[in-house]
Amino acid sequence: MTYPHDPQNPNPYQPPQVYPYGPGVPMGPRNNGMAIASMCVSLAAIFTCYGAILIGPVGAILGHVAMREINQNPQRYTNRSMAKVGIIVGWLVPGLWLAFILFLILAGTGVLGPDLYDWLNS
Repeated sequence: MTYPHDPQNPNPYQPPQVYPYGPGVPMGPRNNGMAIASMCVSLAAIFTCYGAILIGPVGAILGHVAMREINQNPQRYTNRSMAKVGIIVGWLVPGLWLAFILFLILAGTGVLGPDLYDWLNS
């Protein structure tokens, strides 16, 4: 057993030997945070009823910005599919809500025919 002040061992507290490991592992592409946010916001728009008209385009715009970043740096970012989901759902949900509201307005005014008007008002 060696003691710190042993005269035969002048330097008992040597730092550990450092072994060279070579170059580090290169980082692969990482997820684009804006693509994830785009998909989450667009999918949340499905469950917010009339808020989908406002929230859906936000998700679609985030998806377009994420796609631009992914296309500019394809080696740096992944998640192209999440950005596409955000764009598609972000524009589809408000479009469907607006079509439904337009249908209700046209059916309620009798433009689509008297049968549909009677069915809606019964």
